[in-house]
Amino acid sequence: MNKAVITALGAAALFALTPASALAQAAKEKPEHNDGGSGHSHFTKIPEKVEDIWKEIHKQKKLLGEVVEKKDLGEAHDHAFAIRDLVKALPGKVQADSKSKAEESSKEITKIAAAIDKSGAARAQKATEDNVKKMNDAIMALEKKLKPADAK
Repeated sequence: MNKAVITALGAAALFALTPASALAQAAKEKPEHNDGGSGHSHFTKIPEKVEDIWKEIHKQKKLLGEVVEKKDLGEAHDHAFAIRDLVKALPGKVQADSKSKAEESSKEITKIAAAIDKSGAARAQKATEDNVKKMNDAIMALEKKLKPADAK
């Protein structure tokens, strides 16, 4: 082989590997929260302060209710998973005596978010509405569990 062919092959190999390594690096740098296998991932920005997390939870809860009311069930999982991610962040940010309560509720809300995803994907309006009610109840229960500790 002559020098030009070897150079061309080397350049082609380098070109072929560069996008893959760049994508791999980007995947390492951008954390993603998977929705459990439906094929697209979610990333929720978690605020630093507990009170800001609660503001975002309430915002997402309101948006979830609105999309379900409009029968836009394809969007319901986005808000349900945002709530899930925000609630999962609470145990690391609340007072130590509230951590186990927050973790317990996080597990429950994670299950409810998955149920909203499943019923929404099935276009089951009534089931999704029922799951949203469960989500709202679980959020209210979590708030009540954490209130006394936060009031200290």
